[in-house]
Amino acid sequence: MHLLKTGLLLATLFSLLAAGQPLEPVPCVTEGAWSASLPVTTIHVALYDSISPSVLQVEEALTYVWETPHARYEMSVDMIGRPEVTGGRLTGGGYDVFVIGASGRQYFHGITQQWKNEVATFIEKGGGYVGICGGANVVSLGFEEPRAALDFVINQAALKIVNVYINDQQEQEWQYLWKDTGEDHIPPATWIDVSFAVFSGHTSDRRPMVYGGGPGMYPGDAQGLAPVQPIAVYLEEPMQVAPLHYYRPALPSWTIWKNVTTDIRGQWAGVQTSYGAGRMVLFGNHPEIPPMLNGSIREFFGPSIYGIPRMVYEWQGGDQLPLDYNWWIIRRSAAWTAGTPEAELPPVMYNE
Repeated sequence: MHLLKTGLLLATLFSLLAAGQPLEPVPCVTEGAWSASLPVTTIHVALYDSISPSVLQVEEALTYVWETPHARYEMSVDMIGRPEVTGGRLTGGGYDVFVIGASGRQYFHGITQQWKNEVATFIEKGGGYVGICGGANVVSLGFEEPRAALDFVINQAALKIVNVYINDQQEQEWQYLWKDTGEDHIPPATWIDVSFAVFSGHTSDRRPMVYGGGPGMYPGDAQGLAPVQPIAVYLEEPMQVAPLHYYRPALPSWTIWKNVTTDIRGQWAGVQTSYGAGRMVLFGNHPEIPPMLNGSIREFFGPSIYGIPRMVYEWQGGDQLPLDYNWWIIRRSAAWTAGTPEAELPPVMYNE
């Protein structure tokens, strides 16, 4: 059985105490602390493998146990890749939820019809789906007006089972990924729908969530797809919160050439919908990464997260929130798409 790690719990408790925040109830670590009389429900999660470090944070977030007055719930996570999907393990492996996080490999895997068919069939037959950033793009309608070469790749890979278009341009929003050093804790203000099950119980309709180059979503025009409900909206432009620039080489260093522009303010940062019998939750931002409040951008020449030397950035000098600050959003999304009743979802954490 997967349990929360002792070190993570202690780090969370100490960070809350240091910040003077009220402690939230968290699951106990010891086996004996669980009620032996409660029935156990296991939610089996398939998480798509990726080179992105944040996918490991998704895995840790979903390796979780919680209790309600009626049951004990355990999330069990398996990392799977293209061979497992195309080989039938996703559809035939007893999984309740499929999660694709911050990854780009699904764009190339999704070009094959077999990959698309297996994922669509899993959801259509009742499997839950949670897509974060690239995981949102790949089930969308793709780009309404593709421009860059990668736009056409994404459009070819897109399952087109969620009636939204994506606004995620290479020369604009994607620069927050291409220039990333791993210190991308930028938290543009985000509205959340507290009437929706995942956010129900949160005391405010605002929640800081990290932006790292993901899509703004807006209504599509496909026929025959389920209605889409926005559950989160970008209230600020990334370029205003954390301005980036294009640079030109100039001795002895670099000089600013022009601004990186974005245009996702007012677009959807999160949606919920369905496909066949399956529930779906998508996010353009990153609840797996902890936000840093009141930070500032530092641009410098160095290696990106892909090891490519170029002008990159880090978000620094602010108030770093705990690692698991928004993990409850991923947990509740996965549990909800798996069919868990709203009253039985994992607890809302760091509620302020």
